[in-house]
Amino acid sequence: MNRSTSPRALAAVLLVLAGACRATAPEDPAPRPASAAANSTGGSSAPASNARGAADATPGTTSNARRDDAPPTTSRYAGAPLALADAIEVGLQHNANLRARHADWRAAVERADATGTLPDPRLHYAEFLEDLQTRTGPQERRFGVSQAFPWPGTLGARERVAAREADAAFQRAEAERLRVAADVAVAFHDHAFLGSERAVTHELLELVRGLEPVVQSRVRAGGGQEDLLRLQVEIGRLEDDVARLDARLSASSARLADAMGLVVDGPPLPTPALREPDFAVRDVDALYADAVERDPRLLELVARREAGREREALVGYERRPDFSVGFDYFQTGDALDPSTPGSGEDPYLVKLSFSLPVWRSSYDAEERAARQVVRATSERIAAARTALRAEVEEQWFRVEDALRRARLYRESLVPRAGESLDLTLSSYRAGSASVLDLIDSERALLEFQLSYARACRDALQGYARLQALTGGEL
Repeated sequence: MNRSTSPRALAAVLLVLAGACRATAPEDPAPRPASAAANSTGGSSAPASNARGAADATPGTTSNARRDDAPPTTSRYAGAPLALADAIEVGLQHNANLRARHADWRAAVERADATGTLPDPRLHYAEFLEDLQTRTGPQERRFGVSQAFPWPGTLGARERVAAREADAAFQRAEAERLRVAADVAVAFHDHAFLGSERAVTHELLELVRGLEPVVQSRVRAGGGQEDLLRLQVEIGRLEDDVARLDARLSASSARLADAMGLVVDGPPLPTPALREPDFAVRDVDALYADAVERDPRLLELVARREAGREREALVGYERRPDFSVGFDYFQTGDALDPSTPGSGEDPYLVKLSFSLPVWRSSYDAEERAARQVVRATSERIAAARTALRAEVEEQWFRVEDALRRARLYRESLVPRAGESLDLTLSSYRAGSASVLDLIDSERALLEFQLSYARACRDALQGYARLQALTGGEL
């Protein structure tokens, strides 16, 4: 058996395998953008999504550290009230839905990387059950290797489709990040408002209780019982309000804990101070322009439309034949007559094969389906832009209206109601006002103070919702 050609056979095998390796996309540890899906509706680009260097970071958080699987508990934050920024950071780190969206995005990034590689080479082995006699000797077994190649450009087209889908997954994660931040902010301001409402009600309760000895002294001096009874009814009403607010504290805390991804295991979270709104909002047209450029729900649709266009282009490549290159090596025994020229030499061959894409109707259907996907997504983009305009208008009105009401109560109604209560209290002590007048003044002050706190809460919540619509920036 002659093995003089074995080195050449081995070299040919290595050549095929090396070509397959060179065709495989290289591993790139640096951040690498997948795409920038052009937004023809507004001229913007979808953010690059498949950055390997950022794959371990939850979208929207400032820390790249791995998160614990077990969420924290409310007892960890039972001390001083959290600031809003800290509460949002906790929510972004531990919200289960956001982490799921992040995992979906990472999976899409990995799929995009996988689609740009060639299929695995194939090794072949055959053993002749009966020796195939040839002039140079019996062929005993065959070894082979082959590598399939799609038509040039097909792998790139597949990778572009997957990259657009990864962009869409990134935008879904970004939309979830903004939703979580807005939900935390809304629940945070609700919890702060509840604390403010309780503090105002309790303060007025103490003020009315302080009047009871004055009314009792009048009764002992011969006055009627009506004023005392009315005052005691008002005290009972305020005590009931305080008890109701205390009972609501657990529910409000649980809602905030849910938004932050915390497990309730102890007393309610402390109520933060309700801060006064100290911001101004730009005009609605500028906000809408920002929302069109940055809203991740709209950018997700843009990425999906681009994926449809890339898929239509991919079908054009798939219409063309794939081909395969291979090498076969035959192991041959010695000829019956050892003096035969070439006795025992091992033949080898290089082979080339093509697929035959003859079923054209299936490719036509795939192209039509891709075009319909693009059309449907374009219609959804138009509808989303209209809905986005309505959302921005609604939240802008709520913020502007809340800011107007806050200014009115802070600068006019609350100070005047306080002065009115002081005058009524002095008049009552002087005997020129009744308990009913006093109760009316107290109720007016309570209502105005709560309305002011409510306006502050509404402005802060509307601002948080506007931030979510405009990509987190105002």
